Amino acid sequence: MDTILKNDIKFNCDVSDARYWGYFSVCGLLMRYRDLFRSEKGLKPWAVVDREEIGRWIGNKESRWPDLEEADLRDLTIGDTVYQPFDVSGINRALGDQGFVYGAGYGMYMKPTFFLAELRSIKEISGLTVYTTGTEYVRDLFTSPGMLQQRSIFLRLEPLVMLLLYKFSELNAKRVTSLEDAFAQYGFRYRQLINADFEKKLESMAERYAEVLLCHEIAEAREEVPEWKDLLTLSGDRKVEHYLRAVKDLVADTSDHGPYKKIIDARDRGALSLTVALMEGYRRVLYPGIRDAYDKVILSGDWDALERTRTDGYEQFRSQRDSIAALYRESSGKEDFTRKIKAFCTS
Repeated sequence: MDTILKNDIKFNCDVSDARYWGYFSVCGLLMRYRDLFRSEKGLKPWAVVDREEIGRWIGNKESRWPDLEEADLRDLTIGDTVYQPFDVSGINRALGDQGFVYGAGYGMYMKPTFFLAELRSIKEISGLTVYTTGTEYVRDLFTSPGMLQQRSIFLRLEPLVMLLLYKFSELNAKRVTSLEDAFAQYGFRYRQLINADFEKKLESMAERYAEVLLCHEIAEAREEVPEWKDLLTLSGDRKVEHYLRAVKDLVADTSDHGPYKKIIDARDRGALSLTVALMEGYRRVLYPGIRDAYDKVILSGDWDALERTRTDGYEQFRSQRDSIAALYRESSGKEDFTRKIKAFCTS
């Protein structure tokens, strides 16, 4: 691995973290610290972290933030060619068959996000290049198991395994929920020991569920609204941004190319339970009907009810998305749009 390239990507990750760390809640930031620490140290997701060691690591990281907040992102050099940090396609062409993949994009709050990881596989689907990644060598505080950037999709198994591990820790034998059903369908037992068998099952679960995430990213590409990135930038409020992202995600989830359609066609109860369990925030608030449809599948095997809920949901969320885009196009500027979109999201 090119040490200079790795260090330059790490520098960009640190600049992004320095600028955006305050957007996360205290609990959210601490969780992201632990995940990033494990990743940088090459530790398993379930490895016990020494408090004193991570405390020193956090202190060293935060001590650099005042200088990094005003720093510019670095261009990346591969061979004799210089690439801008968001030139994902060009950088990955330059990496060629070295076994690495580079990803860059914008996460929540439009935070720049970067990573360099082990390339597990690459394939072309519907004009999109799909990269599946394994071990991550460099990344920032923000991670998403699925990312769409321009014409590239990244399925990141390491963050997905971490997410599933956190969800496994939430299991409660006293009640049966979609989360409990999901892990049961994937072959896990409550209070299963974390050993080699557990690791194998969790990695298998991540690989299988990555195909569901792929459907979401493909649907997002097909349902793309050109103005959406600018629209998010001008939203002017964190809650509004969460709302807008939820609408866009739900359009993709419920479309004919999205994950619910794939799950329904395959009658995949495990993937359905996990998808419902992972719904949080505005996605859960805006789509209450999915819980009733889910219950009908579990109690009576009524997949047709779920399909009706999916198609009805798609029409609803597509209409909301189009109304939001129209507000943006018709607004006279940032202040006008911010005022209108806040009113729309609270109506």
